Amino acid sequence: MKVFINDIEYDALPEETIIQLSDRSGIHIPRFCYHKHLSVVASCRMCLVDIEGVKNAQPACSTPVREGMKIYTSSKKTKDAQKSSMEFLLINHPLDCPICDQGGECELQDVSLQHGDDHSTYMQLKRVIVDKDVSPLVSTDMTRCIHCSRCVRFGEEISNVKELGLLDRGEDMKIDVFIENKISSELSGNMIDLCPVGALNNKPYRYKARTWDLKERPGISPHDCIGSNIFYHTYKNKILRAVPKENAYINQTWLSDRDRFGYEGIYSKDRIYNTLIREDNQLIELDKRLTVNELNKTLNKILNNDGNDNIGCMISARSTNEELFLFQKLFRGLGIKNIDHRTNEYDFSYQNNYPVMPSLGCDIKDLELFDNIVLIGVNIKSEFPILSVWLNKAVKKNTKVYSINFDSSDEDFDLHFKKIIKNDELVSIFMEQKHNLKFKENEKTIIISGPSISRLHNQSDVLSVIHKFSISVNAKMGFLTEYCNSTGAWITGNVPHRTIGGAPVKNNGLNTYEMLTKKLSSYVLFNLEPELDFHDTKLLESALEQSKFNIIFTNYVTPIIQKHADIVIPITTFAETKGSFINIEGKEQHFEHIVESSKNIFEGWDILNQILSSNNITKYNYDDIRKELISSIDGISHTELNLSSTALTKKYDSSHNLFILSRRHIYKSDSIVKRSESLQMTSQSKFNTIFISQNLHNKINDSNSLPLNNFNIKKNIKRLVVDKHLSENTIIFPSSDYDEQYFSPKSINLELK
Repeated sequence: MKVFINDIEYDALPEETIIQLSDRSGIHIPRFCYHKHLSVVASCRMCLVDIEGVKNAQPACSTPVREGMKIYTSSKKTKDAQKSSMEFLLINHPLDCPICDQGGECELQDVSLQHGDDHSTYMQLKRVIVDKDVSPLVSTDMTRCIHCSRCVRFGEEISNVKELGLLDRGEDMKIDVFIENKISSELSGNMIDLCPVGALNNKPYRYKARTWDLKERPGISPHDCIGSNIFYHTYKNKILRAVPKENAYINQTWLSDRDRFGYEGIYSKDRIYNTLIREDNQLIELDKRLTVNELNKTLNKILNNDGNDNIGCMISARSTNEELFLFQKLFRGLGIKNIDHRTNEYDFSYQNNYPVMPSLGCDIKDLELFDNIVLIGVNIKSEFPILSVWLNKAVKKNTKVYSINFDSSDEDFDLHFKKIIKNDELVSIFMEQKHNLKFKENEKTIIISGPSISRLHNQSDVLSVIHKFSISVNAKMGFLTEYCNSTGAWITGNVPHRTIGGAPVKNNGLNTYEMLTKKLSSYVLFNLEPELDFHDTKLLESALEQSKFNIIFTNYVTPIIQKHADIVIPITTFAETKGSFINIEGKEQHFEHIVESSKNIFEGWDILNQILSSNNITKYNYDDIRKELISSIDGISHTELNLSSTALTKKYDSSHNLFILSRRHIYKSDSIVKRSESLQMTSQSKFNTIFISQNLHNKINDSNSLPLNNFNIKKNIKRLVVDKHLSENTIIFPSSDYDEQYFSPKSINLELK
């Protein structure tokens, strides 16, 4: 349809509003309450425009366009209406711009200069609202609030967590938390971005810099497999805050709190800045940078003494594609076959039937196109907060979401079906058709396997029966991985049975579990934290303890590294290097340096490349690495599966076995996040509770102790909670930390205080 704005003709879309048409056409209309991802309330009246034939100015955000409509955005009627609205909004707003963190980015400031008046007829005293401590992440200055309600609508419509609301009426109206609660959503930081006036601010960033002093650098989230796009703001070569970079296909305009505040961990006290070498059973810090030749001599000495088959090489799936690519190139070039990134898994018998790289099976934005989404072994809210936004959107479009999981954690979207089971039951319920999953014919269905599945001792069996079920209901099957670049780790060949591009190797090497149980002579760990990243920390420590030599490339010094490392090489974090990640859609996303690293810290890809060159294997420049990486990914169908052919190893009897689940908390999910001081102050991070099923609670009451087979580890319980929703014989522990040993589903001895 034809619409005229300021006497210029534009083509409008059906059901489009005036403000949508103007934004699309590059015509500025001031606004406060309007946001393209939120519902329209038309409360601020700042977007009033003059429409020919209409007596009063109309809100552009709520007025749909009509054929032949003539709109004027700069007429006298429009300007007078906007000045009146602006005066009203400024009645109670304090004159504290010089100290406000919103200064330089304040929509109220910008709009008042362009569309306000130079005086006010309102002469009474301004009201004052006492601020509350609502969150370690969000600070409040609610006297500045203009009641645009963006923050309220975000909780109601996007995060689906109603934490803020409008209270009272008239002059007493204010935005506040309900019943003295605190803000605890994993997406709470988005309210800071939405606030147009500085009523809600970034608490860790508060008063640290002025916005015009900051430099903006784009980056990619290193904390989950979604690959959220981020702008990092730096000052004097230090990251001070993170804000979302809009990507309509991945994170839209949102960012999880983990991605927003996780960068603080880069500046942790245990960050390593110099090479450490063991002398007299102690790690000694070198006052100079270790040369590549010295490191290369050490590697060759190990090879000569121990042989290629007696060296285990493990790398984190949080590493960049460039680091992953060069890691396997280097060690395969040296004749070493034992290469793996799957440090948090037990069962590897699935690997030959696994896709070339794990994928969601569709684009994230296309999830809302499915009629049914089945989630197995995943808590979206606490593991992939950005994905919960998309699923909430899908549910509102009548998508049915089914959840089969091991605990009773709630989601931020409505579940059509929920079943809580023990891990061994996953095999039996699908084999015996006891899952109660029934879909209508011709419905589009996707089944998504979560990170918890990879940590099961019968992963292969579970994947096999799920895949067979997906075929029987004509459903797609996808994966959500635990780390940000698990997809990249697979495609670059950091597994013992495949090289880059998924090509099979002639002779398989050892997987992680085999490397640790066979007690090899030497180990190389790259970007891994021993206490956090391994399925069994005790097993790892025993392997490192008996080995002759351990080389560890890392960001942080931890107790196990202090005790067992022979050489510790400091490497850059994601913020101090250039590189790329492949998200769970299979999209490769490149990023540059955000800040410069210390002179004694190596860029991971660079040190690996130099060692390659020193051994006369090959030498790359960065562009060559990029070209080979992209060509290896191009044309690969990452959705091809053959998991149904995986033979079941054993039929498990779930009626008597104890099921022990280690729950990894969102703010202890990786080495950087767990060192973010702000995130560790949140209520979500204080997960030191052990959850048990009702029948186990009864056993404890009977005997005052609960023997879990015959394992040696003992743990004092600070808080024991009976979860009546859990399956029988189920116990859930917090995941690893320095003071919380990682409990594997083998055997534990649990003692009560």
